[in-house]
Amino acid sequence: MNISTPPEQLRSVTASPMFRLNILAGITGAAVACLAWLFLQLIDSVQWIFYRDGGFLAHDLGFWALLIPVTGGLVAGLIIKYYAHEARGHGVPVVIEAVAVKQARLSTHVALAKGAAAATCIGTGFSLGRIGPLILMASTFGSEVGQRTGLSVAETRTMVGCGAAAALTTAFNAPLGGVIFAIELILTEFRTRSFIPLVVASVIATAVARTLKGDLTAFDSLPPYSLRSPLEYLLYLVLGVLAGLAATGFIKLLFSVDRLAARLKQVPLPAQTALGGLAVGAIALSFPEVLGNGFDVTHGMLQGQADTTRLRGPDGMLALGNLTLLLAALFALKLLATSISIGSGASGGVFTPSLFLGAALGATFGMMVAPLGFTAPAGAYALVGMAAFTAAATRGTLTAIVLLFEMSGDYQIILPLMLACVVADAVCYVTSEHSIYTTKLAQRGVHIDLGAEQDLMRMLTIEEAMTREVMTFNPNTPLEVAIQQVEDTGHMSFPVVQDG
Repeated sequence: MNISTPPEQLRSVTASPMFRLNILAGITGAAVACLAWLFLQLIDSVQWIFYRDGGFLAHDLGFWALLIPVTGGLVAGLIIKYYAHEARGHGVPVVIEAVAVKQARLSTHVALAKGAAAATCIGTGFSLGRIGPLILMASTFGSEVGQRTGLSVAETRTMVGCGAAAALTTAFNAPLGGVIFAIELILTEFRTRSFIPLVVASVIATAVARTLKGDLTAFDSLPPYSLRSPLEYLLYLVLGVLAGLAATGFIKLLFSVDRLAARLKQVPLPAQTALGGLAVGAIALSFPEVLGNGFDVTHGMLQGQADTTRLRGPDGMLALGNLTLLLAALFALKLLATSISIGSGASGGVFTPSLFLGAALGATFGMMVAPLGFTAPAGAYALVGMAAFTAAATRGTLTAIVLLFEMSGDYQIILPLMLACVVADAVCYVTSEHSIYTTKLAQRGVHIDLGAEQDLMRMLTIEEAMTREVMTFNPNTPLEVAIQQVEDTGHMSFPVVQDG
């Protein structure tokens, strides 16, 4: 019995649009993993050139901590001003807008400028993250693949989502989180036809990234956290409320600084970004933890380590005499430094700083409730706070839940984490109309929450939408002819006239 696949059937499968889409998704995933590795290496190289240190917590820099961000801001400002003005800011809103109302078209030269400017800003200490720029570059690659291979607009949107999913997957070694992020925040809808390519891109990106970097969770070596008492659910609920309010404050502060900077039109952009670097450097003189994305500091807070070498280095973490006050100060100053960095026009992301802010808020809360005697360590509250704050700020609740689980590898605390995320998102939804990604778009009249179709209708004029060549029927037109015209034109109504 011949059970082999007939050549005709094999050709039919390989020629199908879905097969081609999955192949392109796999190529995109592999390419984005390599792109992400190169981008992270570029940032580390810039950081090494200026700081000669594996991290930003070097305490012997003195006033160099002022000059280095100023230099980085000046260089990045020049790149943005003379190469691509759209490269300022945090990147993800550009992708969201392109998918919603620009037929998934993204500019390659903007992505290149974004990469160069972001590497300069982050490497010299601006309080910004790597994820936003990486998502923009990866999504642009997906957009280019879609356009150059003749895919439809819907398929090109899927390819943009594949790039975004692969980017987040590679950055955090979180394949499922990358897929959920692309569905929840980039494509903003679930379709089976899109889901499969997203999974393909994420899986391939994970395989390539693990070959390049090894198979480690983003936050490795965390102690196992669990619920110590059912009463802790109340504490996590309160933490969710606080995270939602804090996320609202972050959004409002971020765009208040941005609006203030927009009024300084007479000040050249390179000067604005240099001044932003000066402000961040001034904060870093006393609190160098605010420099960069703060990933190592966040890791320390999640581990619940209170020794001086983990959060503050050899000079001593307990300079303020109180760990709780120090954590609260780090939260407030990181909030300010990130808002200044974005507001000044620098290039970088806000996702990783959001993780820092949530961890600092949660750790502070955990230290405050520790005297109750029935609570988990502060690191558990840092983990939950990190997820809750990120969920509220981005409006990506499912993304935050799945991503933090994958990043920590800890399932024991998933129920409190889910509770806090949902509560935080609900609070932020009531207190802030838009997320950290959509506020700027809404200010420009692009309302993602209305859906791509409705927003497109807002942007089109009647002249652009109207059909100039009107097809008509007369009363004697056969029904089968009319049906064929409906199928051919896509129109659902036609004028019926007696005389031509």
